[in-house]
Amino acid sequence: MIAYGSAVPLALEAAEALGESIEVIDLRSLSPLDTDAILATARKTGKVLIAHEATQSCGVGGEVAALISEHCFEDLDAPVRRLTAPDVPIPFSPPLEHRVLPQLDDMKEACRELLAY
Repeated sequence: MIAYGSAVPLALEAAEALGESIEVIDLRSLSPLDTDAILATARKTGKVLIAHEATQSCGVGGEVAALISEHCFEDLDAPVRRLTAPDVPIPFSPPLEHRVLPQLDDMKEACRELLAY
């Protein structure tokens, strides 16, 4: 899993809860982007889930997915998957925000689907 921002703790918790050998990379910075670490984990694992709380369109996940697809296509065992907020305005109300942003159960399900691919 490659995660950014609030998705990092979710990714770590999901990896621990699933009990699988899941590698988690915290991007920490988008500029500069740690392309070496991203490409190394994609080549090593063959499956990548990119997670962040921004919307899918125009989010950093698209750029990371393009980078992986361009440089690691032959190393992948599954399509690169993204877990993001849907393409809607992020609500201010906490209950609505909770419904829109990726949650732990969403992260675990995305991991299970990718692991089973």
